[in-house]
Amino acid sequence: MSTPKAILSTVLLWLLATCLYAYYYVVTILNSPEPYDAYARNWQFQLLAFSLVRLPYLIGLLYLLIVGVLSLTEYNKRRNARGGSPQ
Repeated sequence: MSTPKAILSTVLLWLLATCLYAYYYVVTILNSPEPYDAYARNWQFQLLAFSLVRLPYLIGLLYLLIVGVLSLTEYNKRRNARGGSPQ
């Protein structure tokens, strides 16, 4: 797989996982029986809380994933340039 395709597929999978995680985060809080204030019982506030609390860590994870993909593709390019895998 070429480097741009690998990075694009990594970003798309990360985006899908992040959206599912955000949905789970919001639904779990909205369906909890704990008494929250009225402003905290809506999607906008919970998505804002998600973007402030969880999203920075997920963006850091995306950075690490992209660095890993780049490292693996570079390693594969060097290995293929030498003539295949060593045995």
